[in-house]
Amino acid sequence: MSPRTGSARTARRRLRPARDQGESAFTAILRALVARVPGARAAALVDFLGETVDYSGRAIPFDVRVAAAHWRIVLDEAEGQSSFQGLKWIVARAARRSYVVYGLPERYALVLVLARAAGFAGWHRAVAVCARALGQEAAWRDQADAPAQWFHVEVASDAHHRPSSVRLSGADRPVEILGTIVHQERMAPWAEPGDSAGRERGWRVRFETGAEATLVREPGGTWYADAAVDGIALDRPSRKSR
Repeated sequence: MSPRTGSARTARRRLRPARDQGESAFTAILRALVARVPGARAAALVDFLGETVDYSGRAIPFDVRVAAAHWRIVLDEAEGQSSFQGLKWIVARAARRSYVVYGLPERYALVLVLARAAGFAGWHRAVAVCARALGQEAAWRDQADAPAQWFHVEVASDAHHRPSSVRLSGADRPVEILGTIVHQERMAPWAEPGDSAGRERGWRVRFETGAEATLVREPGGTWYADAAVDGIALDRPSRKSR
């Protein structure tokens, strides 16, 4: 294959197919999910009838809709099996694509389409953040089964990739490192707050307010916190009564 042919194929992969529907409030949420998951090509929010509510990504819209409808059916059939009671999500590796399917309240589902060579690392926290954002935007009443509470944060780090500050409300809030989180040998199927694995790195930090949080840097460079730091880090430290 000539270099020119290879560059042409690369350019085609980078092209974003034209949307076949207008953007909604869900579009930006799904776009952020695709950007945060290594190897992700598209994401779709699908209802219980298999209709795609909204989507985002670099895949052809028709293909995304077909995949979303198909995996909605697969999730329904799996949930109907007694051996799969309580099923929350499915991951599947196919010949040309891989998929993550996660059940949402009111029989909605989130379908994430990944490239063939993409692994299944780096989607747990991103899906947790996306699911919570979708629920808030849709005002779903039943959030009891929401995934682990992870929050995406913008972190400035030093030359060794250790966190030095967190950007909140347009300002960098310095943090003090209290300790390093040692990753487990093997990560659980769903990443709970405090879990880490592989090449992830985690730190327990303290803000100027005295509030503490755990910051995790995933291999792709995306940072997450195990608490809503915009609430705890912006409060002024309480003064001791004299």
